[in-house]
Amino acid sequence: MEIIYVDDMNLKAWQRKSSKNVMALGFFDGVHRGHQKVIAEAKRQAEKHDASLDVMSFFPHPKTVISNGKKRVDYLMPLEEKARVLEKMGVDRFYIVKFTKAFASMEPHEYVEEYLEKLGTIQAVAGYDFSYGFKGEGNMDRLAADSGFSIGATKVDKVTHMGSKISSTCIRSAILEGRISELRELLGRNYSTKARVTDGYLSLNDYYMLPQDGIYNVTIEAGFKRYEAQIYVDNDAQKISFTQKCLMDKINRFEIAITWERRIASYTLYQMVAQ
Repeated sequence: MEIIYVDDMNLKAWQRKSSKNVMALGFFDGVHRGHQKVIAEAKRQAEKHDASLDVMSFFPHPKTVISNGKKRVDYLMPLEEKARVLEKMGVDRFYIVKFTKAFASMEPHEYVEEYLEKLGTIQAVAGYDFSYGFKGEGNMDRLAADSGFSIGATKVDKVTHMGSKISSTCIRSAILEGRISELRELLGRNYSTKARVTDGYLSLNDYYMLPQDGIYNVTIEAGFKRYEAQIYVDNDAQKISFTQKCLMDKINRFEIAITWERRIASYTLYQMVAQ
């Protein structure tokens, strides 16, 4: 999969290099089941039209830029992890557009022309609530018209769990509330993060969220080895530690992958037992 970072300076160069594609549009944080439905539909359309399957996302988060950094967004995964998941889904190109105030102020038809039509898009696919252009005035109901009907538009309905829409926001809430076992239903896979282990300290990599305080059953991957383990989380201090201290010696100086299975106790209970 080709990863392409796009900004005002290199847009025209990528337009010249583009080829016929079906473009899935969205922020895709977490690549949850709702996002997967969008990409699956884009893949079906790409095969139908004998075109490449491309994905366009944005970074940093629009809320952060528009609020001048006043609104904090907890990301579910870094861009490299998002790219890894998209590649497994068969995506050919992953466009990452630098989100700026200038980009946000584009008229809807300008965005469609510059970032879709001139990049070779023949069909755009997005969720029912995707918006684009100045103040989000553009939407999937008008995208075809904004392109002069040179691009088709497919709007994908929401995916629900227990009667509620699956969204990045609801997944963030589940993580912060420690409802880890529920995440498989929302993400279509277990929640996983990466962390660094250096000189006895364990710290989560950037752009991952730490769950609520508590003790969790996890699977650790370090190099070619896997360990079933328990870790405890102190969210206020942004601290994670193993309940078995000896495990730290085995994986010191590794970057590890943590697959979160379920929360088994509160952090307060762990402190009481430890005392």
